[in-house]
Amino acid sequence: MISPPKLLIAILTIICTLLLTTCHPPPIQTEIPLQKEALQIRDFPNVLNYIGRPKNLKDPSVYAFSDLGAWHGYALPDSANRSLLGSFMGPLLMTQDNGIWISPCLSRLHIMDMKTGLPIDFANAEVEEVVAFPGRLIQRFKTAEPPLSISSTLIFVSDRSAMMRIQVTNLYEDEVAIKMRWSGNSFFPAKVFSEQADGVQIDFEKNNHIGMISTGEPQHTTYHVEGETYEIFLPPKRIGSKATLESLLIHSFCFSREEWEKEKKVLAQILPSQAAVFGQNTERWNSLLQSTLTHESSALVAPINRRAAVKCLLTLTHNWRSPAGFLKHEGLFPSYNYEWFQGFWAWDSWKHAVAVAHFNGELAQNQIRAMFDFQDEMGMIADCVYRDTVIEAHNWRNTKPPLSAWATWRVYEKTQDKKFLREMLPKIERYHQWWYTYRDHDQNGLCEYGSTDGTLIAAKWESGMDNAVRFDSTKILQNNESSWSMNCESVDLNAYLCAEKQYLSQIAIALGETDIATFYKRKATYLKEQIQTRFFDKKSGWFYDIDMDSKKPIKTMGPEGWIPLWTGIATQSQAAKVRENMLDTALFATYIPFPTLNAAHPKFKPQNGYWRGPIWLDQVYFAINALKNYGYEDEADQMTQLLFKRLEGFQNSDTPIYENYHPLTGEGMESRHFSWSAAHLLLLMKEG
Repeated sequence: MISPPKLLIAILTIICTLLLTTCHPPPIQTEIPLQKEALQIRDFPNVLNYIGRPKNLKDPSVYAFSDLGAWHGYALPDSANRSLLGSFMGPLLMTQDNGIWISPCLSRLHIMDMKTGLPIDFANAEVEEVVAFPGRLIQRFKTAEPPLSISSTLIFVSDRSAMMRIQVTNLYEDEVAIKMRWSGNSFFPAKVFSEQADGVQIDFEKNNHIGMISTGEPQHTTYHVEGETYEIFLPPKRIGSKATLESLLIHSFCFSREEWEKEKKVLAQILPSQAAVFGQNTERWNSLLQSTLTHESSALVAPINRRAAVKCLLTLTHNWRSPAGFLKHEGLFPSYNYEWFQGFWAWDSWKHAVAVAHFNGELAQNQIRAMFDFQDEMGMIADCVYRDTVIEAHNWRNTKPPLSAWATWRVYEKTQDKKFLREMLPKIERYHQWWYTYRDHDQNGLCEYGSTDGTLIAAKWESGMDNAVRFDSTKILQNNESSWSMNCESVDLNAYLCAEKQYLSQIAIALGETDIATFYKRKATYLKEQIQTRFFDKKSGWFYDIDMDSKKPIKTMGPEGWIPLWTGIATQSQAAKVRENMLDTALFATYIPFPTLNAAHPKFKPQNGYWRGPIWLDQVYFAINALKNYGYEDEADQMTQLLFKRLEGFQNSDTPIYENYHPLTGEGMESRHFSWSAAHLLLLMKEG
């Protein structure tokens, strides 16, 4: 006889099982058992839209899926190209011309029915799913004659190689015999394919980079190259009733033949255990989801924001690039989708690292290292750097606002890696001192943005707010033979420098360097007092830049005014005044809160104004945390929720994350798939 408690448990179990079976599609089989309560990749289909066939080399309308820091990515076929089912679109190569689609479909799958000698019709197949899950692209469809179930899955197995697994299941009662073939061509007009013993090689005219197309059974594979096309033939296979045949195709893109020889050894270890490789992919991405979706309180991110959080994770992952060329450490592009953002930027890198540390501490550390690889003998860090300089040189005309100590400390909070702190401390100190040596025109301890070439445009770039209204009347002043400053002492720059001193002190304390800690703490206290007394205007209740000639504030109210609150150096009464302006609907509490220029200003340009009105999410993050720092939690939470609800496509669609947004409509603007936007949205979800 079953006891009442056990009977109740049994009934509840049956009810829950029936509900789950009714409400959810059957899960794709994974190779590694997972905890039932954990969110899994299957819970997040099509968070971003990767469907589309690129029409030309530079087609930005098709989005690319990539992983593991690879320099290439893929899309899924759309309904207009059903004959390409089982194949993947592209790839997009970020090794050439700041990103190009090498082909609409580099490797097209064909299957022949050996009984009839005819190709099996994919165009009229019954499509079960064409879907992107975190970490993989999947297609499943059924053909009528012969009745086959075909599944095609793409994952990345290294930073140079993507693997496609084709599974063909015979639904017929009798054995069937099939022959598989791959074919492809390129957008390039010249011959790029050549037959090699280890696969079909793709050559590029501008450099010695190569691509390789290989199979999981090279000893049984034959190749044929003719003109601008290639074919790969696999031997005939027999599939018993209800049995499944598996076949692999691998795309590798390397920067030299020598690198390909190394990659072959990597693949040689993977191929004998490809089932485990797909299982490891599932396990890794489920772990990434758990890290991404866990709030700092140890609870999960709110259900309404979970898809958005995964969108941020995917955006950051797709912009991840492994070491190559001049880039000695891995890091993130601002956006793979925009051709001029195919490099690493200093300001972006500090911000990326803080967010990435929540799910990949090693990548976060390397993002910081990647920029310090470009620290010169004077201590300066380049503004932006590239894998090669064929198209554009590294930008040494300016640097970017100093946030490296902040980033290093925030990464340390997640990794607890003191070796990393020890490695970074002297480098950050050199960079910190550089500002006072080369960007303090009158040597009064307050710095200015400037340039190394004497141009005003580069000096404005150095602020990160390129065309901000506060710089409209600035002039350039020469400091010495290799440095110039704008004739204004910027409040945000000096607030950042004060915060850097505080973080340097914390780093030194963690390393037991008490003298260094005391030195920076004392310097921070002095600078804090200077900012409180010299940059704050009591009448308007705002922090402003100071004109160096007149010593008067440059009264343009922008986000620089709340940076002293974000860094925690404003007084409580000053913060109260700034808060009033921040929450004024005529100024900064717009439809999307916290634009880059107050909405009442005559030069406010919300539509494509860049830093003259649009929403930049790093500044929104600083604003919300500025409010929190002074006890305005309710207001900060309210602004955060407005942001999440009103940004175009953020919560409930597959719309990409944009570079900036319209403050009055929420419309996404400028570059898509923008890393620092994703980074700060993720931080707001995880920390809020």
